[in-house]
Amino acid sequence: MRYIGLDISTNTGYAIFDDKVLFTYGVFTRKVEEYKADVKTYKDFPESYPNNFIKTIEEITTECLKLIEENNVEMVIIEHTEKGKQRLSQRLLEWTHLTLIKELNLKKIPFKYILVSDWRNVVKCYIKYWPDHQEWNKKVRSAKKKATPTASGMLVPKIEGKRVSVTDQKKLSIIIANKNYGIDIKDNNIADAINMAHAANELGMI
Repeated sequence: MRYIGLDISTNTGYAIFDDKVLFTYGVFTRKVEEYKADVKTYKDFPESYPNNFIKTIEEITTECLKLIEENNVEMVIIEHTEKGKQRLSQRLLEWTHLTLIKELNLKKIPFKYILVSDWRNVVKCYIKYWPDHQEWNKKVRSAKKKATPTASGMLVPKIEGKRVSVTDQKKLSIIIANKNYGIDIKDNNIADAINMAHAANELGMI
């Protein structure tokens, strides 16, 4: 069974598996022209809205279908949307899902949704499962408290003279994907796609 994990956004991460073997992976970017997130009144909408959204949505959908068809994918695993902070970002995401799902149905390509919590639980993408990263985060937070404020008032934590940051869930997703598959990726969109497809297989969704 060949299946694909899709983390859909303007930076769509994908991972294609052949049974349990990671076959190929990557990310593609399709940005919205004249995108404006801070819309407080109708006057804030750009002239091209919503057609600028539709153009990008069609491009993302086309690229997803191309990956699916060219790689003979038999099952599509899609990360379910969660409530976002920005209304227009959420609209773009929901419209993209709708457009892609309509095309998958039209072409009779099987697909299933997986929740973020589903795949994170399977691959243990929560800091509580990783004592070493918990300790690291404590050190970073301690270093931040001791940091000298910059000119702008920011506190930049440093350990042994190097800037550091906490291991959040995005970084942890990358760490887990690299560990499980012996790869060296740095993009969390790709990592999420790999981890969700991995989890879907473990959960018996494939």
